Amino acid sequence: MKHSSFFLILGVWFASIAIAFFLGRALSSTELRSEQTATKVSDASQIEDAKPSASAQSDTVRASASAEKTAATLEQLSTQSREMTLQLLDAAFAVPISDPGRLVTINQLLEQLAASDPLEALEFTESIASLRDAERARNNILKVWASNEPMAALAWADTSLTNVPFNLRNSQLEAIIQGFAETNPRGAFKYAIALNEDTTSELRIKNHLLGEVIETQIRGGGLEAANATIALMVDGPSKDNLQRELVDEWAEFDPESAAAYVQGLGSDASAGMKTALIGEWAESDPAAAAAWLSHLSVEDPAYRQATTAITRAWTRYDLTASSEWLNSLPASPELDRAVATYTYRAAQEDPASAMSWAESITNASMRKRMMQQVSANWKKDDPKSFTNYLDNSDLNEKEREQLETAKSWHSYGHR
Repeated sequence: MKHSSFFLILGVWFASIAIAFFLGRALSSTELRSEQTATKVSDASQIEDAKPSASAQSDTVRASASAEKTAATLEQLSTQSREMTLQLLDAAFAVPISDPGRLVTINQLLEQLAASDPLEALEFTESIASLRDAERARNNILKVWASNEPMAALAWADTSLTNVPFNLRNSQLEAIIQGFAETNPRGAFKYAIALNEDTTSELRIKNHLLGEVIETQIRGGGLEAANATIALMVDGPSKDNLQRELVDEWAEFDPESAAAYVQGLGSDASAGMKTALIGEWAESDPAAAAAWLSHLSVEDPAYRQATTAITRAWTRYDLTASSEWLNSLPASPELDRAVATYTYRAAQEDPASAMSWAESITNASMRKRMMQQVSANWKKDDPKSFTNYLDNSDLNEKEREQLETAKSWHSYGHR
């Protein structure tokens, strides 16, 4: 790390410690004075039982004066903290843009300033040259603001985001809703559920913001509350979308319970919920996700996407096990995309096996593309073996020429 960045971050750290120390000392002094006052009240009541009213009034006056003094001290410290933050921000912006620690420090200071003066913090973002970095800083500020004063942040959004481009406006609204949901998930949900949905765009935004509330609530340990909130909603697209979001977040840390929830819904469980469950589950335990998939029929709308999701995740870790699983499934056109996914993975490690899988794809166009992809890898890595395959195949002259001249492409919906 460069010296300028190191000393700036060190300054922020020392400033934070100093502020915390003085605030803590002020609060400790308040507690001590309160304890002393209480002790005096107790002693006075034992010694001078005849004058309780006068003693109580005196102690009340002293306590009130102490509270006012503490409030004044805290206000002074807050002012000093703000001034120190502003000075550090000026110093941070003066650091060369090439310094890797510059932006991190600026963001930390802006979040600190946002707690006391979010509007001024937002003004500072106008000095950030990168549009991407400015947006991220703005969103962090709005999230802090909304966690402290959600209605003020929302009121600002109503007036200040009117002429902001669609995607940028949604990004900032999302940040506000996230901050709102962290401290008041019910309030955030009520706000989002009351949004207009007259147009497709409005409905999409509404569903997205509702999803952010549920996601934030679950990550904060409010799974049961989120589930109860969704259960009270009127049946419709918004409820279906939130149930899918619930299952997706749930499956990330407890897929078995999420699976039990989906299974308990019976025919009311949507295809989106099932694919969200299996897709998330497969990332951590593809074998378990595959076992649960056996509950679904081949005709289930979720089947095709689910098999592809499991194959995509499983082939990352174990080509043999995923191959054996695919072989155990009944052949059907719904498996084509899962087989294509396996073929793409296997082509890099076992092209001969990958070609056999590619040849089994039902869809002619997809089969042709995948055979060409395997060929492109195979002829580069092992040209002799590839030529031997062509010589022993039933391909006609045109098909052989297409494979011999095939070029590799790098994406087929895989990651």
